[in-house]
Amino acid sequence: MSMFGRFQESKKQWRNCIVACFAIYALGFLFFYYSFPAFGDFHRPHHHHAVSVTKQSKHVKPDNITVSGLVFYGRQSRVEIMKCYIERNLVENGGWLDEVLWVVNTEQKGDLRYLEEILASNPQRYKKIYSDEIAGTYTYKNIWKKLDRGKYYVKIDDDVVWIDDEAIPSLVTRKVQNPKDFVVSGNIINNPPLGFFHMRMGAIHPYFPEAFEPFSVTNATDYWRPSRHPSWDGPKKYKWELKNEPPSWPNHRWLRVPDDLMLDQTPAAELKYDIWGDSYRNWAIASQMHMSLFENIEKKQLDLYRFEKTWTMYEDRIRINFMCIYSDDILDTDPENWPQGRGDEDMIVLDLPKKLRRPVVIQGDALAAHYQYMDQKQLESTDILRRYHSIAKDKYCLNLDAAQGVAEADLKQRSIRGLFSTPSGYDV
Repeated sequence: MSMFGRFQESKKQWRNCIVACFAIYALGFLFFYYSFPAFGDFHRPHHHHAVSVTKQSKHVKPDNITVSGLVFYGRQSRVEIMKCYIERNLVENGGWLDEVLWVVNTEQKGDLRYLEEILASNPQRYKKIYSDEIAGTYTYKNIWKKLDRGKYYVKIDDDVVWIDDEAIPSLVTRKVQNPKDFVVSGNIINNPPLGFFHMRMGAIHPYFPEAFEPFSVTNATDYWRPSRHPSWDGPKKYKWELKNEPPSWPNHRWLRVPDDLMLDQTPAAELKYDIWGDSYRNWAIASQMHMSLFENIEKKQLDLYRFEKTWTMYEDRIRINFMCIYSDDILDTDPENWPQGRGDEDMIVLDLPKKLRRPVVIQGDALAAHYQYMDQKQLESTDILRRYHSIAKDKYCLNLDAAQGVAEADLKQRSIRGLFSTPSGYDV
């Protein structure tokens, strides 16, 4: 072979060698990339998977009843999350809700626009109703008088940000089978006095806020998981005082304390059987309760919250964030003429049950989470609402892209004035 021929052959061998090395490198990179999710979090885009089915309930819905969701609507930022759970509970998706009434209680343009998107996504099931005015503590009665007789209503505040699949079937089943119960309330995270019991049942775990602003934070689809984030690393004798202010940076995280024995140094150690005190007002206690829920979902240990026999509240208050009532029970009390100085919660869980000698009970396996009370404003400095968005998309939202397309088309056919007309008479 000539020198030129040998040169060409050598060049060809080198080229083959380079191609082979590159292929090996590429295969190795892909193996590493997909074997270690933390490495990939900073590089690959995240597309949440759409959950396609609702978990089959152990309860069987009677054929002869109508179950209506009653959502007191005001804030898109919360309802974007709740909507996933509403959809999971519609009858066509294996749930128990035959219809959902969205009670308009806002005049904010953006919130009203989002409500129209919801209504257009399922006009067969979703209905909009107005109160006589934007309701407050002593005027919510104007909503209750609009119920239809003969229906079971599951009342849901607009900041209920997680609902277990068994919750609504369990609430309604209890009410149907025990018609003497005036109210059947859910077993709700961040609803005093239930946090007091959750703490003593082992459902709350030690968490503290991070001490330093992180350089980077995962953007994984399962951001909600406590295990996706570092553990809290601080002094063993550290104790959180309820008067403490949150960290100065936005969306700060609460991190798991590795030592369970430090639980009595955390905010939740101050939980009491109390309705109006720190158990109701304190943002740090609420943060810890929410983070404990994420951990219990991740570890599949929601049984830590559940109890088998209902609790009777007697004359103690329970918040009406998430509950089941029978419409006739309410309408028979003439809501329009409820005393002016009493709110709907006062009437529904205190005054009327006492007057009628009918119990208010807590259904132990009807789990839900309530995000925030007015006095817990600093909860918004945390990343907890982001985590509820994350868990909804990661585990609960159904694949309803086709329905969304129909909704968007329907919205384009509506007049702007019709969209944003409010009961006060203003077009916003």
